[in-house]
Amino acid sequence: MDDFRRGYKNALYFPLFDLVTLMRYESSPERWVLEIEEEIKRRDGTLHVFVDEIQKIPVFFQAIQGIHEKYKGRVKFWIWGSSARPLKRQRAETLAGRCFSKTLWPLSQSELLNKNSALPYLFKINQLQEKLEFQEPRDHLPSFLKWIQHTMLPEPCLQEDISLAHQLLQAYQATYLESEIRRENLVQDIGTFEQFLALAASENTFIVNDAVKAKVLGISPHTVKAYYGILEDTFVCRLIPAYSKSLRVQISKSPKAYFTDTGLARFISGERGMPDELSPQFGKIVEGFVIDEILKQIEYNDLPWKLSYLRTKNGMEVDIIITSGSVKIAAEIKASQKLHPGDYQAILKLMEMDPEIKYGIVFSRQSAPFQLTKNIYSFPLWNL
Repeated sequence: MDDFRRGYKNALYFPLFDLVTLMRYESSPERWVLEIEEEIKRRDGTLHVFVDEIQKIPVFFQAIQGIHEKYKGRVKFWIWGSSARPLKRQRAETLAGRCFSKTLWPLSQSELLNKNSALPYLFKINQLQEKLEFQEPRDHLPSFLKWIQHTMLPEPCLQEDISLAHQLLQAYQATYLESEIRRENLVQDIGTFEQFLALAASENTFIVNDAVKAKVLGISPHTVKAYYGILEDTFVCRLIPAYSKSLRVQISKSPKAYFTDTGLARFISGERGMPDELSPQFGKIVEGFVIDEILKQIEYNDLPWKLSYLRTKNGMEVDIIITSGSVKIAAEIKASQKLHPGDYQAILKLMEMDPEIKYGIVFSRQSAPFQLTKNIYSFPLWNL
């Protein structure tokens, strides 16, 4: 964000995490308005105003609305903060229809490897093959194992000392419970919510079962559902709905839950180390990682994609179905380094059941040929 900000010469920057800056304007927000108006009048062209941690002075949202209306076209505001719900609430109340909104997720693989993701080309099969690398970069495997074992949240992810990275994750969890949950009065019993958070983290990538969690925690299924809503509102978790098309088979209708950072989910649940790479647990970790990377690229590239999953009552499962307009892709996520025909049989069956699904993708760690079989293609994980 700092590099982005420095790209604008005609700009003002207000870091409200800085105590001196915060104290200067918190007691006198009208001073902030007058200073900006003076700069608008003094400078030529559009003035760019950057405000970091804007939720610390909520009245700034109202001030921005007034300045925007008064000096349309002459000033542009770039605002961000770390408290999700206050930002969303103030944006809806004062800036609706006046702003574009972006969510900054944990670091993406493409950012950390300093390369472009091939995911935006998923629906352009003819171009996709040209964008994919089928030789794993030398530094990918150790980095990949570090990300899924620890986190992709910026500060702990970039920390070489693992024990310090864990301390930062512990601080993040404590700050989340205090700032996002307790201070916002989102729940009546913070202890029960903390137990729910650990339980939900231990079931990352699982189909949500409100009734089972309610029984374990001694609360109602309605409360469990509300708790998941809080996790979504605070960008900790995303719920992926079940595939809604009628296929003449009974399917699961509950959503799947994916924490937005796989390493954080493992940390909150108390998991340490890494399970055997042939175990189902490792497969679930890789599944969470891939879904997170897809969600990041959807956001950052403004892709009009919708995600769902399929599980039938007789056990057939397709990890993810990606819909873009009238075109659909069925995808499987495999943690193995060697694919077998059985790894994509569910995709073939689903394509027979639903003619709208034209082809399938298998995300895996294998340096496989591009085309696995008719209309089924390989996507190595280092291209995410």
